[in-house]
Amino acid sequence: MKIFIPDKIDYMPQKKIYLARAGATYSKVLNNEKLMEIANKIYLHALELVKPCVYWDIFSREQLSELDIPNRYKDYKEFLIFLSTIGFEIDEEIERLSKNSTLEAALLDAWGSEAIEVLNDNFEKYFKKEYGINLTMRFSPGYEDLDIRRNKSYVRLLNLEDKITVLESGLIIPRKTTTCIAGIIK
Repeated sequence: MKIFIPDKIDYMPQKKIYLARAGATYSKVLNNEKLMEIANKIYLHALELVKPCVYWDIFSREQLSELDIPNRYKDYKEFLIFLSTIGFEIDEEIERLSKNSTLEAALLDAWGSEAIEVLNDNFEKYFKKEYGINLTMRFSPGYEDLDIRRNKSYVRLLNLEDKITVLESGLIIPRKTTTCIAGIIK
């Protein structure tokens, strides 16, 4: 297993996208000084709060269960599997904020959801550039024919069972964590 530690720029969501995820219309937030102040405060707080990293490795088809591989990748022989997380701290802070401010908790939750997507996108760019390897699009458990409970298998393959918890349902703790698989294009 290898680890990618991103720079802040590698997980910073666009403010417009983060606010849209929270259900806000950006133009309306821009025209509301108090709301913009809160949104900016949460954004900056999140940047200091999270501890993002990506754990990854390359696996051959023989190392994986057929259940670990989406049908659309049945012709590929090697796969990149990675787990990205922004850490437990954001879960704890969302819980803490929810006791006093539903708005701030919702904004932080939205920021975390967007940050993990930006992290995934930038990790893929880093991987392709650093290793000169082309990939299929990434695929996460819970989509199409890849059962969400495969999260447990990916965590086991990456030897992260001491750091990441996967519930029987397939949900991951910390919550702002994703597992992904991509076929390696030869």
